[in-house]
Amino acid sequence: MTLFEPGQLIVRRFLHPDGRLAMVQPARVVADDDRGLLLHSDLGAQLMVRTDLAGNSTRPLPLATEIAMTTMLSPARRTFYRSLVLTPPGAGHSVSWGWNADDLFAGWYVNLETPAHRWPGGIDVRDQVLDVLIAPDRSAAWKDEDAVDFIGPEAAAEARAEGEKVIALAAEGAFPFDGSFLDFQPPPAWPPTDLPPWWDAVTP
Repeated sequence: MTLFEPGQLIVRRFLHPDGRLAMVQPARVVADDDRGLLLHSDLGAQLMVRTDLAGNSTRPLPLATEIAMTTMLSPARRTFYRSLVLTPPGAGHSVSWGWNADDLFAGWYVNLETPAHRWPGGIDVRDQVLDVLIAPDRSAAWKDEDAVDFIGPEAAAEARAEGEKVIALAAEGAFPFDGSFLDFQPPPAWPPTDLPPWWDAVTP
């Protein structure tokens, strides 16, 4: 497996269950080792997000509604949390540390997804709809339970089992919920980034 280099600019592409790109974000590589690929994405970074034909984000809509619509990818800027994202090798999830605009730690976001597919410019992950929110006190709450049946009973059961494993890690205070990286600050040489021109050079 080819590893990415610290400081390298890559893209993280999120795919809907039907294979369409849902969002594309640039990120800088913090580390790529046996614990996984650790990326930083800052406030102000350029994104590509799925919108309706009038340019309105479809993110707030129920997934089934969005999938049924005619949509397009549109450029945007990251205005929500800056984050670190850890994608463990072969795992069915990623874990994001989130800090708000005042640099206060807001908690961890566990995105349940298929194991990442690497390509020379970044990684692709297919979203499994169901997610887990881990508060700073390590209490957990499920997110989007009402939409999980969209991916089918087998995939939904796998996603829930994966989420339960991560919730158990958080309850134990095990990595990555052991206080690691809570004081992380990006190097000054890492400004908010625009998407590189090759973000769509490879078809997901």
